[in-house]
Amino acid sequence: MLTVIGLVLPMSLFPGSTETVGTDPVTITDYRATYDVSADGRMAATETITADFPYGRHGIFRFWDVTDATDSSIRYLPQDIHVALDNGRVPVEMSWQKGKRFRVAKIGDPDSYLTPGLHVYTISYVIDGVLAPASGTPDGQNSSSSWSGGAASRFSWRVVADGWQMTILKSSTTVNLPDDPISTSCSTSDDTACQITANGQNSRTITTGELAPSTGVAIRADLPLAAPDRVRLPWPPALDPVLGRSVPIAIVLIILSAVTFTLGLLWALRSRESIPLLPVMYEPPADPADPSTRLGPVRTYYVTREAMPSKALAATLLHMADRGIVGLRRHGDDWTITSKISTDEWGRMDPVADAVAMELGIRGTDRSFEADGSVSAGKKLKSAQEGIAAATKAWARSSGAVTPSGLEQLGRLAVGLAFIAAAVLFAFQWLPFSLCVLPIAAFVIGGAGLFTTGVGTRRTLLGRDVWSRAGGFERLLSTTSNQERLDFSARENLYTSYIPYAVAFGCADKWAEKYRTAMGTEPPTPIWFVGGYGSGSPGLFGAGGIDSFEASLSSSLSAYAASQRSSSSSGGGGGGFSGGGGGGGGSW
Repeated sequence: MLTVIGLVLPMSLFPGSTETVGTDPVTITDYRATYDVSADGRMAATETITADFPYGRHGIFRFWDVTDATDSSIRYLPQDIHVALDNGRVPVEMSWQKGKRFRVAKIGDPDSYLTPGLHVYTISYVIDGVLAPASGTPDGQNSSSSWSGGAASRFSWRVVADGWQMTILKSSTTVNLPDDPISTSCSTSDDTACQITANGQNSRTITTGELAPSTGVAIRADLPLAAPDRVRLPWPPALDPVLGRSVPIAIVLIILSAVTFTLGLLWALRSRESIPLLPVMYEPPADPADPSTRLGPVRTYYVTREAMPSKALAATLLHMADRGIVGLRRHGDDWTITSKISTDEWGRMDPVADAVAMELGIRGTDRSFEADGSVSAGKKLKSAQEGIAAATKAWARSSGAVTPSGLEQLGRLAVGLAFIAAAVLFAFQWLPFSLCVLPIAAFVIGGAGLFTTGVGTRRTLLGRDVWSRAGGFERLLSTTSNQERLDFSARENLYTSYIPYAVAFGCADKWAEKYRTAMGTEPPTPIWFVGGYGSGSPGLFGAGGIDSFEASLSSSLSAYAASQRSSSSSGGGGGGFSGGGGGGGGSW
């Protein structure tokens, strides 16, 4: 999405103007220009503008329209622009406007006004590609002429640009052509009279009287010369801010973007760990830090995904209740969690259970916590969730199950920095055109997978063994095939003991269905779960069972989250911000 926004942003910044231009108080008393056209299509132009200024004007501006109304593949780019005022130096500020369609020269000192009266500006520049095929077709197909072996070219140019906002009292422009023209003609944009005279074999002068503001003068000269090759672009001018004005450079940037995308993608794929064999296991894996104990539901889930389960808190509390270290009791829509062990005993519990007890304030016999949907309860539950995550990740590292991956962390850093760079360059448009940023953005897109959960650490050989066992245990809980059918009657509490794990893996319904299939009856309600109405699955997973317990926790957490949003919602703000020779100018 970033890339799409960045590529189209330059076009969106330059909407069509609907402003009405007022009358310019400056008058051009004499407009003279010389255009020297060479056989290779290059034109050297010199404009001499004598203007009468009132008080309060800094200078003039001159702009060039680089497009050709009859051929969208051509660009007329002014180069080597030089400006003089009264035969002296003058400040010139160059810029692009309207999506780089117009090249603008702002001429004058913003800190001072010109003295009233006549001033003479001399503007010189060079433009390539001004000779076109005379046939009128972009590539000259079907052109025919009897004077040059079937090849001819045409010079069609506005020798007085039609964007001048001042009245021009008179104009005289001389065009020096590379050969004796076959035919020449002149015209004005409002049918004002113009005259064209020959000064020699290859030179023509076009003169006019007074020209109203925004009135242009054009010449068309057909030449017995083959039209030289011109640089063409396969995209319209509107895409220049995105793709630039060079096909080879665009191709190189696209190829480079493919390379950086591939680099980012390979880096992200390198961070993926192959899934080990997952043979069905009939109990949770042993804790590698203490093989005499079994992992709880959250750590069992974490070792398979390197992520926290969405119901980590509920699964942990249910597991604690199954072990007899807390009691769970329902009161209407609220739940009470009560400690059944002493402070010293809590210190010997696994780190996840101890973190929950610490955050809920129940480290001690008969100490309790009310999940009543209040903001204060939600705050403690939120802290308990964070404590579970911190304790689980710390255990994974200390037990030797996972180890940091420097290569993956370096990849994250590289992609993060590239994202910031691409966003800044897209937003501020510091580079010539948007495609310049694409190689950076492509690397970000390709490497986005480095920001998925679990990247930055890798499981060790020990961790992969635990992963294999934990994944096999998940298969036991979540599959209903006959191969994994269990004899629940052989162990009375087998079903209820694994409920917390089924909650963590999000397959409690499948675990219950597995019991139903094997035993032909509804699953029992755990004796440690005082909240159901009667026994059986409806009591456990219905309005009075685990669903209600999870809903109570969620209600408290939602209340706390809402209070945080409310406290941070203040503040605001806003704002924002045919042929060639097109262009013109005005005063400022």
